[in-house]
Amino acid sequence: MELNLADLFESVVETVPSRVAMVTGDSRFTYDELNERADRLAAVFQRHGVGPGDFVGIQLPNGNEYIECMLAAFKLRAVPVNVNFRYVDSELRYLYADAGLVALVHHEDFGDAVTGAKDAMA
Repeated sequence: MELNLADLFESVVETVPSRVAMVTGDSRFTYDELNERADRLAAVFQRHGVGPGDFVGIQLPNGNEYIECMLAAFKLRAVPVNVNFRYVDSELRYLYADAGLVALVHHEDFGDAVTGAKDAMA
């Protein structure tokens, strides 16, 4: 049986579901809560055509949303691609074109940068 990080994470969820998995700012998330949030996001990704082997860009600052996106991609056997939120237009254009992204999750603060470079996506 082939395992990935989502399988490992789900094993931890089964073992210690109510243990705190992440603290970010004033928010605390148990393994079960983090897993439920990642499952919901994975369902959204899947409805939008993301599947095994697809590349999903994640242009978010550090926080629970970033981890949730990574886990959601892993659950679909997709490949999460970190997009540095400090990149400028030329760097974003290169990364978007080179990575073959089928989806991109970004923070609303980066909307202008994404809009300026999104035509480089395949």
